[in-house]
Amino acid sequence: MGAKLGKGSRFPWEVTLVWTASAIASVLLRDEGHAVLLLWLPSAVAVCALYRAKPAERLPVIAALVVANLIVNVWIGLSPLAVLGYTVANIVEPLLAVAIAYRVIGKRKLESLRLRDTVLLFVGVIFASFVAAVIALPFRPHQDWVQFVWWGFSTSLGTTVGAPILFFLRDWLARRRAGVRRAGEHSPVWFGISMLAMLALSWLVLGFHVVPLVPVVISALVLIVARYGQIGASVGVFMFGVAGTLRSVGGETPAAYLHFPPFEAGIALQMLMVLMMATSLPLAALLLDNDRLAMRLKARNARMRENLLMLNMAEEVGRIGRWHYNPRTGEQDWSRQMYLINGLDPTMGRDPGDLTTMLPDGGTELFGQLAHHSKDRARYSFEYHVMPPQGDERILRMYATNEFNEAGELTGMFGVVMDVTEHHQRQEALDRERTRAMRLAAEAQYLAHTDPLTGLANRRRTITQLQKCIRRSEQDGRPTALILFDIDHFKRVNDTSGHQMGDDVLVRIADIARGQARASDLIGRIGGEEFVWILPGAGLEETRNAAERLRYAIEQESAQGGLPQVTASVGYTMWREGDDANSLLARVDAALYDAKEAGRNNVQQAA
Repeated sequence: MGAKLGKGSRFPWEVTLVWTASAIASVLLRDEGHAVLLLWLPSAVAVCALYRAKPAERLPVIAALVVANLIVNVWIGLSPLAVLGYTVANIVEPLLAVAIAYRVIGKRKLESLRLRDTVLLFVGVIFASFVAAVIALPFRPHQDWVQFVWWGFSTSLGTTVGAPILFFLRDWLARRRAGVRRAGEHSPVWFGISMLAMLALSWLVLGFHVVPLVPVVISALVLIVARYGQIGASVGVFMFGVAGTLRSVGGETPAAYLHFPPFEAGIALQMLMVLMMATSLPLAALLLDNDRLAMRLKARNARMRENLLMLNMAEEVGRIGRWHYNPRTGEQDWSRQMYLINGLDPTMGRDPGDLTTMLPDGGTELFGQLAHHSKDRARYSFEYHVMPPQGDERILRMYATNEFNEAGELTGMFGVVMDVTEHHQRQEALDRERTRAMRLAAEAQYLAHTDPLTGLANRRRTITQLQKCIRRSEQDGRPTALILFDIDHFKRVNDTSGHQMGDDVLVRIADIARGQARASDLIGRIGGEEFVWILPGAGLEETRNAAERLRYAIEQESAQGGLPQVTASVGYTMWREGDDANSLLARVDAALYDAKEAGRNNVQQAA
């Protein structure tokens, strides 16, 4: 597809062909394959074509996109009014996105983007996509928020994921035709293998039914971004989207762990993909800045290798000190910059004398390295620490080479020294940001399954665990018990003592229930004052005792810490052959109702 985006007299017709082909393929996959489209790639084709077009080609390209939209929309069988509305929306989106791109980055390549540019461009594309979604909404057969959100996310993901890939392919193919290989360019074979591995991992994770393993995919994406940068972020998220779309073929859900209809599950995955792009692109920009710094350091080191023996040129290299040591006499020769790097006065003379007091370890690190490399005939390097008389501890890197006479005796050591403290600080800051990003991802995963008030499992996690226990009971016949309890007259607590007191009571009840549960149990809050206790493997008598013990504990312990005393009504039941989560919850809810009818503060078994 990158080859089709070349410029020339046929360029507008090539745009028509590529946009039409990609749109028809997407529609066929959706309608004939009954798949959920997570990305609308034609939007990437339109954005790339408009961005790469010469000023004289822009109107023909827009006309070509209009023709392509009319062809596809008429082929789909839309009404004339819907054809017009969809065409306007599909033209406005790339025009607005390209206008924002020119405003932010102009004609620069993706490799030159800074963190600020990346964030602004990402937000701009999302803005353009949702503007188009607003335009298209009145013409869609179902005018609801689900359709609106799907349009906005599919086009924004198609652009943010697809456009960098198309630009990368175009530049890579151009370099291949010219026989040019970029310095530090990664092997396309290993890049392809990494992306296929991301596709396979995404396929497996999205097919896992019990516990969502999305953090595994996010961790893999972080590794890909660390290795391949911005293009790795785009292709990695693209592979995740491809896996989700393929999972949905045939009307299936794109993610087995999402218990929603396929289309709503697709929107949930789109939100996740936007989050993945929003976290990986800034990380890629930071890594790119770090790579630029590494390249600058590498280039500077290359210049040092070429001029290492030309000592009179060392002072011309920025912030690099020159050092010479004579092992026979013990004399040193420092350049002016060497004094400045070490925080010393350059007027001290050529030989600074004994400076072991400036070395934090008394010289063990520096002198140990010099002794270790004293027989090396190749250039070597190492880092060591110094403590200037005035200032903080610094990290210096020395590049050195030894000089030998014809007898093989060491006659001199020549070295150049540079301060790499700031580089280490930037590297440490990057490591901290990477760790923080991973921690935030883990916290987000935790919060998605936890009730924020009580710290118990939320309804979603509780239902998932209950379904897991039911499947286990169906497989091996082990019992599964369910206890449902509700705080009696809880509204009275809120009305008389306030909602803050009501929250405190809920937290207290959660603590009491948590103290009654076994390690293998799960307690979740599924409503305002309604809680569920799942007891895998518990028999009828054990469940009855646990329910009564819980009721008694709430009655006796709820008033501690100045809280009002409350009681609880408790219902319990056992899993039966043929039960699912809904039937089990319905039966235990009936038992809870019986407990309320029996005067509250009592335990009832389901019929």
